Amino acid sequence: MVFEKLAKHHASQLLDFELDNKQWFETLIEPRAKSFYSIKGVTEHIDLLNVQMDNGTGYSGVLLQDNIIVARANIKDISNNEAFVGYRVAKAFTGKGVASFCLSQLINIAQSKFNITELKALVLENNPASMHVLRKFGFEATSRNVNTKTLNGKQLSCIEFFAKYS
Repeated sequence: MVFEKLAKHHASQLLDFELDNKQWFETLIEPRAKSFYSIKGVTEHIDLLNVQMDNGTGYSGVLLQDNIIVARANIKDISNNEAFVGYRVAKAFTGKGVASFCLSQLINIAQSKFNITELKALVLENNPASMHVLRKFGFEATSRNVNTKTLNGKQLSCIEFFAKYS
C-alpha cells in the first residue's frame, strides 16, 4: 500500500471510493452534499483541499492498493501547533490496520512538516473502532458533547480526543 498526498489526478479514484462506500460512511458520519458525488464535485473538493495544503492549514492524503483508494486521511485546521485529524476507510478494508496506518502517517506528517505538538479528533459515539485506533496512538477522550448530531434519525454524542506530542 502507498500513502500519497491527494492531487487532482486522484479525482476519478476518489469518486469511486466515495460512491462505493457512501452507504457505509453514512452509518458513521454525516452525509456529504449530493453535489459532491460527481467528477465536478470531487474535483472542486480536491481544489479546496489543495488551497488548504498550499497555505499550510491542512493536509490530505489517500492510501492506495493496486491503484485503488482504500482510505483517505487528513489534517485540518492547522494553527498554533495544533490541528485535527480524520480518516475514512473503505468498508472492505476495516479491521486490517488501515486506519492505524493512516493515523501513523498523519502523526508523522503533522510533526515533521507542520511542527504540530497537539492533535485532536472528533468521533461520534457510534464509531468504537475509530476510538480504539485513536487510543492506540495515545489519544485520550477529553470532552463529550451530548446529542450534537442526528444521524439516520438518531441523536448521537460527539467525543473529542486529544494527544500531545513533543
